[in-house]
Amino acid sequence: MIKLVSLDLWDTLITDKEDNERERDFQRADCILKMLNLSDEYRGKITDHFNELNKSLKYPSTENEWAITPETQLQRLFRTINVYPSGEQFLSTLKFYTECDLSNPPVLIENDVSICLEKLKENYKLVLISNTGRTPGSVLKKLLEELKILNYFDMLIFSDEVKMRKPEPKIFLTACEAFHVLPQETVHVGDSVLMDFNGALNAKVNPVLYLPDGNPPATPFIRNLFELREAMDKNYDKD
Repeated sequence: MIKLVSLDLWDTLITDKEDNERERDFQRADCILKMLNLSDEYRGKITDHFNELNKSLKYPSTENEWAITPETQLQRLFRTINVYPSGEQFLSTLKFYTECDLSNPPVLIENDVSICLEKLKENYKLVLISNTGRTPGSVLKKLLEELKILNYFDMLIFSDEVKMRKPEPKIFLTACEAFHVLPQETVHVGDSVLMDFNGALNAKVNPVLYLPDGNPPATPFIRNLFELREAMDKNYDKD
């Protein structure tokens, strides 16, 4: 019997409008150049770092653990470009770097996300499990509050706060342990085969792939969140 449902955040519950992240990174680069009084010649090196960061976030490994928190991301950037800011400069840059999403926020991936979560919460404990990038969990909580979906979750697990990332099995098991629920009594929903589906499988948690479009590379899958309850009943909740 399923007792707990965990959900991914990005591209499962929320998503960016077109070019949002690119615009934010341009603003972040501008901030770094301005805060540290650097010439525009540094922009290319900063962009290269952001590209490396994107790959590290997409394919996490022990070799790129520096990408887990915004602090270590910036520290690596400054070492790479051979620039060493003062403590005050670092904190000011970090604040803009991490809060950029607040002025250019993502949107709900489906208009009825809150209705889906409300119905799920009637029968299951709900946990959010999210890998974070430039935006830490503390800021994502503010975004979730603004989007009016924060209070549906009984627990929030952000990679920068627990210092581990999907697809590590332990991050899924953290939710199970918190509510004294077995992995086989848990379903995890997310859009990434690598991070969410396979990660959950390796933790012995029941996976459901969120795939609005395209051919499913794995099953079970759902096209929208309203299909989740039926998918769980059909595949996992048979008792």
